[in-house]
Amino acid sequence: MFSFHLPESEFEGPLDLLLHLIEHRELDITRVSLGAVADQFLEIISAPGRIELSALADYLIIAAKLILIKSRLLLPQPEHPSPDGEEDVGEALARQLREYKMFKQVAGFLRERERQGLRAYPRFAPPPRPQPTTWKLEGVSVNDLAMALQRVLNVHPSLPQGTLTVPLSVSIDQQIHSIIALTKRRTRVSFSHLLESARTRVEVIVTFLAILELIKRRQISAQQDRLFGEIILVHRADAPEPSAVQPESDYTTD
Repeated sequence: MFSFHLPESEFEGPLDLLLHLIEHRELDITRVSLGAVADQFLEIISAPGRIELSALADYLIIAAKLILIKSRLLLPQPEHPSPDGEEDVGEALARQLREYKMFKQVAGFLRERERQGLRAYPRFAPPPRPQPTTWKLEGVSVNDLAMALQRVLNVHPSLPQGTLTVPLSVSIDQQIHSIIALTKRRTRVSFSHLLESARTRVEVIVTFLAILELIKRRQISAQQDRLFGEIILVHRADAPEPSAVQPESDYTTD
């Protein structure tokens, strides 16, 4: 009989105790080694005050499995497989113990890194590359639209000093519906003319955001026949049905 002193603070749970017993005797985690340490396991958990009552049930379950494993090792067993392909109790406990040992080693590795202040890990995989949003602007760039907007803003006066807020005479959603109706009535709508029809700088910005939203939703397309030429808005023939278009714009004018 091997004598083995194990302070209570050195193990956490029945699997930890079982792993200590096997490693102390330098045994491999197998069904045979589990049967060899069964007596020591029972002796330790039988000591008064060794195991808290709240955790005793977990230890008793492992103890019952160890007794069954040892009895099967001592008594001859029929050479028939377990019914319905059921895994042997000894093999199942050995597998569970090997998995516990692996997780314990990983936990120890992480604990040591934390102790050393190593809380960062190198990235081995390349960073994800999000797919760019493709807005099909036929011969028109975003800079072209921005320059056209700036030209219109230059002819509208700025807000008077001391003015904090200006009530909107038209919302983005209202302007979206207005532009859709306009492009359906007319074959070609001038981008600059549409912006110049706004009465204030705020309405110019609202109209511009509505146009961007409609291009994003694939309701209209922006075309430019020549360099620095007029930007024309055209209703798309493949535009989705109004029910398929989100009811509210992603842009705000706060």
